[in-house]
Amino acid sequence: MKEKQEPITQPQYEKLADALEMRGGAAPVVRCREFYALLEELFTPEEAELASKMPSKYISVMDLATETGDDPKEAERILENMANKALLYSQTKDGVMQYLAIPLVPGMFEMQFTTGDVSERAKRLAHRFEDYFNVMTGGAGREGIYSAAGFALPFPFFRVITIEQEIPVGIEVLPYDTLSKYIDNTEYIAVGTCYCRHHAELLGRPCDKPKEVCMGFGPAVKGNADRGFGRMLSKEEAREILKRSEEAGLVHTTSNTAKYIDLICNCCICHCGLLQSMKNAPAPSMVAKSNFIASLEEEACSGCSDCVERCPMDALTMEGDVVALDLKRCIGCGLCVSVCPSGALRLEPREGAPVPPWDRRELTAAMMSSIGQTPRQKETP
Repeated sequence: MKEKQEPITQPQYEKLADALEMRGGAAPVVRCREFYALLEELFTPEEAELASKMPSKYISVMDLATETGDDPKEAERILENMANKALLYSQTKDGVMQYLAIPLVPGMFEMQFTTGDVSERAKRLAHRFEDYFNVMTGGAGREGIYSAAGFALPFPFFRVITIEQEIPVGIEVLPYDTLSKYIDNTEYIAVGTCYCRHHAELLGRPCDKPKEVCMGFGPAVKGNADRGFGRMLSKEEAREILKRSEEAGLVHTTSNTAKYIDLICNCCICHCGLLQSMKNAPAPSMVAKSNFIASLEEEACSGCSDCVERCPMDALTMEGDVVALDLKRCIGCGLCVSVCPSGALRLEPREGAPVPPWDRRELTAAMMSSIGQTPRQKETP
């Protein structure tokens, strides 16, 4: 007779896992001990229970309590606790506080490390996330559940966006390829600590690149900043951060939507999982290449090798006295062009580049369609 196995977690966390699957995001839900250990570090059981009932849109306490049958005062207390722990977004609309449930990534992971906190809880969370990511992707010398199951990564949640000033004059630049347009059209911009680099620093793997360079956009970032998660920026300050990031050799990545963007991450290859997935993963990446690609005029190359050191994808190598360009590896970030003293490197429109989904709804639909509603993963002992 087969021995009955004990549940891997409390039912509140199973319900939350179901809800996280429906919310989508860039990281799949892999039901394993490391995943539930992470949820239990983030949420109390009562928080997990209420979070599992939240819809995929902003909702007030009274509307949520009406839908769920919970006591409004108790629901407000729990929601405020979660907002203060950055487990959901909050904003005030028409004088009423509203709350939004968020995915694990991007969302909870980024928010936990955006303050630069170095407390014991922050260190525990860093290890919990690391354990789960290793199980999911096969890090730390182990086979990843997600990759071992043979599933492709979903439609890219993020995309690289080119350094704007390196696009040659005369080339048509569409609005969704222009960071300055998003900055101009956004009322609220906030900046916080780079969560990838801070997460790594908490694990003993520091980075010398600038850390306060990752920006969020839209009304939610004001609510987050009011709770201490980031600080608000002027448009000019946002442009200065882009310039500083470019000078430091960081790659601009953003949400893969056209109407608006939720964030601009300025990424390093040493710690950014997105760039590493583009560089190393055999499966499709979680991030799309930009709509531009580098071109090289060998006769004009001075052989200085500055671009080789600058390229995060190893798309450029020295062959004798001149540079060689591997177009298959080029993500079109523009970092190489920005340091080429001879003008041998330039950017051109990428042939067949796709138009990003219009908004988050279209993006989620594209991601779910691309994986064919991936079935629930098995628990691991």
